[in-house]
Amino acid sequence: MKTTARFELQRLNELKDLFDKTRLIKLWRSLVRQQMRSLDIRDLHDYYDFNLNIETRADAIIERVTTGHYRPSAPLVYRVERKLGVCRHLMVPSPSDALVFQVLTDALYESLIKAQPSKQAYYSRDRHTLKLPHEEVVDGYPWFILWPRFQKEVWGFSKAHKFLVTTDLTNYFDNIGLKELRHIISSLAHTKEVYLDLLFSLVEDLSWKPDYLPVSHKGLPTINIEAIRLLAHSLLFEVDFLLEKRTKNSFVRWMDDINFGVDSREEARVLLGEISDVVKSRGLALNLAKTDVLTGSEAKAHFLFSENERLSKMQVRARKLKSPRARRNLATKLRRELRQHERFSRARNKEKVSKRYLTILGDLQDTRSCSLAIELFRKNSGLRPNVLWLFQKLPFTRATFTHALSLLKSIAEYDDSRLFALVDMLVKWKIPRSSAGARFVKEVAAHLAKFTGTLAWTCHLHFLAKYGAPHEVLTVASKIRGVGISESFPRRQAMAVLPRALGINSATVRSFWTLEISAGASDAASVANNLLEVSKMAFPPKGDKVHAYLFPSTKQKPYPVSKFLILCSLAWSEAQAGKLLKRPIVSEHIDDPWFSHCLTEIHPAWF
Repeated sequence: MKTTARFELQRLNELKDLFDKTRLIKLWRSLVRQQMRSLDIRDLHDYYDFNLNIETRADAIIERVTTGHYRPSAPLVYRVERKLGVCRHLMVPSPSDALVFQVLTDALYESLIKAQPSKQAYYSRDRHTLKLPHEEVVDGYPWFILWPRFQKEVWGFSKAHKFLVTTDLTNYFDNIGLKELRHIISSLAHTKEVYLDLLFSLVEDLSWKPDYLPVSHKGLPTINIEAIRLLAHSLLFEVDFLLEKRTKNSFVRWMDDINFGVDSREEARVLLGEISDVVKSRGLALNLAKTDVLTGSEAKAHFLFSENERLSKMQVRARKLKSPRARRNLATKLRRELRQHERFSRARNKEKVSKRYLTILGDLQDTRSCSLAIELFRKNSGLRPNVLWLFQKLPFTRATFTHALSLLKSIAEYDDSRLFALVDMLVKWKIPRSSAGARFVKEVAAHLAKFTGTLAWTCHLHFLAKYGAPHEVLTVASKIRGVGISESFPRRQAMAVLPRALGINSATVRSFWTLEISAGASDAASVANNLLEVSKMAFPPKGDKVHAYLFPSTKQKPYPVSKFLILCSLAWSEAQAGKLLKRPIVSEHIDDPWFSHCLTEIHPAWF
């Protein structure tokens, strides 16, 4: 028995008030869907099954919640290297769990924000805009004049101070005590007890618990969604209150990253001691290695104001330059400066400046940056996403071909996020369908096949979705289908990629989908059912929601691989029905030769 009489008499009505179908649908479409799309590991089906059937999914969530049976699905756990092989464990929740999380935290949002002691604390890019130090125009002013101006205009300090204190918390998310967090949330938010019970039940169920270890009641699950960040943000309101009173609002906090102004080093020591006592009382600790008391000139070096200001001008110039020679000359200058910056800068913020260099070199499409980029990729895990972004901006040449392979071989098997990011970059890269392009694809696929584990297979499938032969797709998808039911995310990917094999073995593909619907994990079964329905569908007319999804008014470049896979199912459906109509809208939206070739193999009449 999952409920008591109290649930039926009181809690059921409270849950029904919150879990309203209209609210769930609106939240999914306005916020949660985009958050799921922005996670490090993305779904090959774009959660289209969930979106297409959101009304039915909302009903199912409401039914499970209001009967006391809601339990989260096992999330996908993946690793991101921080330094020297030490990894952070992050998670991809199911879309249902992400939506329930958002509904519950939205119920807390207004009262939590109302209880926030100061508007100088931030937690979400979706809800706040916070200027960066280098974004303020500073031409023509000496530093002693600029320093007070920066404090007031960029950080929003109530007045300028002689010193700036910077600090943060040690392993903040990992060390949050859930009992302490609940105590604080319940004292701040005027909400129903059942909402907190369900919220913290979700938090505990989604927390990383390997090896059948018991629940530790410590640490928020590391999921990059707003709901989790709001909870972590609220825990530090006590620090905000202290800083607001002691500094008269001359502080700024971004999650656990804290900056505040003081007029003497002694004042800094006293206030840091007070902050330390407050966070210690909650089982947390200041990170002393990242705690500094800076003068104006030291802050200038710490935040690299001059370098940032100069790079802002260079970025504007790089985007305006048309002459190949001028672009090469600027790129040469930037490469030299980046090497010097990496070698000699001792500022803690040096990595942020290195990222800006890589961005500008990408804007210049500088192929000579490859060697330096790979060197940085191997040395600094924090720069890896920016190196991959640089490569995505480069044209496919013999040199970039070789360097991209070297980049792949530089990725450690334990860094799941970077492996997926590299594969995603290669899928978006404009690789020609030529002998050189085919040779590159073959070498990448062979190397990806050497990685082991469900996430590595998922990455391999993501690559094969665009570049693989149909029989290769079928082989790897069949391999993933053997993974246990708890691994629902890889099974989703296996179901999502199968349309690529419809042209060579539709009977096997359809039998896989049918079997998954009857006996597989619910998430994967949903994808299978959706694609099975698409494989029977007529070409959607203009105005239909499927047509709007596949062919939006603003053309997407590059065309998403998730939509391409749905088009493969649609092409097979038309081929089976014997419809020989040309579909010019497909060519209008798809200009990638690999996609065009795959669709032509399934149904040549479209082109």
